[in-house]
This record gives sequence, structure tokens and C-alpha cells, in this order.
Amino acid sequence: MESKAFRPRPFGQQRAHLKELNADLIVIGGGVGGCAAALAAVRNGLRVILTEETDWIGGQLTQQAVPPDEHPWIEIFGATRSYREFRSKIRDYYYRNYPLTPQAGSRRALNPGNGSVSKLCHEPRVALAVLEQLLAPYGSGYQLIVLRRHKAVSADTHSDSVKAVTVRSLDSGDNLTLSGQFFIDATEMGDLLPLSHRLRITTPDPGTPFAS
Repeated sequence: MESKAFRPRPFGQQRAHLKELNADLIVIGGGVGGCAAALAAVRNGLRVILTEETDWIGGQLTQQAVPPDEHPWIEIFGATRSYREFRSKIRDYYYRNYPLTPQAGSRRALNPGNGSVSKLCHEPRVALAVLEQLLAPYGSGYQLIVLRRHKAVSADTHSDSVKAVTVRSLDSGDNLTLSGQFFIDATEMGDLLPLSHRLRITTPDPGTPFAS
């Protein structure tokens, strides 16, 4: 699938005077889910803008220093291909960069932190390095733009659709409007919902307070 959402000029050279960017998909929130959505989209040929309010993408695994919350059979089945790739790269990072004991280095299912809460306890900086590595090929080709330290402040809606989201740089204070065909709210608390006013959550349970 081809997209003409971006011009070929390097984004970094234009950023000082840009007021608006357009992409096929806008992902607000650079946690684990946001990174997974962005990665899936760019691998399918879409142009993506991913925003993150903090310095680090990765959410739970990086900023919050919480190991993966996984089911007991994760080493055998029950994971997507991209998540299994992520897990393998975490272990590869330790194999390549850390002075492991011979016993630890020979373990196929290495648990770097040797914790009981997860089969893959690891350091936040390692998860960050792996996520950056997974996204890097698409950023270098300007198919993916990651806006760190940018917070969503408003949304432009029409009927039940989001047309644009404005984000504010936490460094300069400048606003940047992001328009696209699709939007994903991957924030921890659903930040886009109150910004979009008329939009509602649809749930399968009519008894929930948010059903519509």
C-alpha cells in the first residue's frame, strides 16, 4: 500500500516552522500498545506518527519499570509474532552485551532478572533499546515519526470521527496539529476521549457505565 502522506524532505529540517503534519495513522501514546500499533502499521506500509508525553517510549516496561505481565504458557504458545520477536531481542541483548555466567548464557529461556513475577524480568533501559531497535528502520526512512515529550491538548472532531489532534511540545510550548485517516488512543488513561467531547466508548456489556 502506497501513501503520499509525507514529503520526502527530512522531518528534522522542517520541524522548526511546521504547524501541521499528516499521516495515514496517528498513534497518541507511546506505551507498549502504542509501539505495537505503530510497528504493525509501518510493517503494512502505512505512514505513522507516534506521540509520547515523556522522554521514553515503552510505558510499563520502561518508564514504570514493571516486567511483562504474561500468562504461564508464554514460552510455548499464546503470543503474537511481533511480541515473540520483542522477547527474543530482550534476551539477545543480554547474551550480547552482559557478562553472563556460562550457566545463564546457555539458557534458551533466560530470565535476566531471575524474578518470580515474570519469565522475562529485565531492566527498563534494555526494553527501551529493543523498542528503539524495532522502530529504527522505519524512522530512518521517514515512514515513522516519533514525537517525544508531546502531549495531546485538543481534538478536532466531526460527527463521531476524529479529524485531527493537536499536541503541544513540553519543551518549546509550540502546538503541532496532526491529521490523518485513522487515530489510535494508546494513552494510559484514554486522554483523547475527554478531548473529543462527543465521541463515546462502545462496550459489549450494556450494564457498564460507559456503554453506548
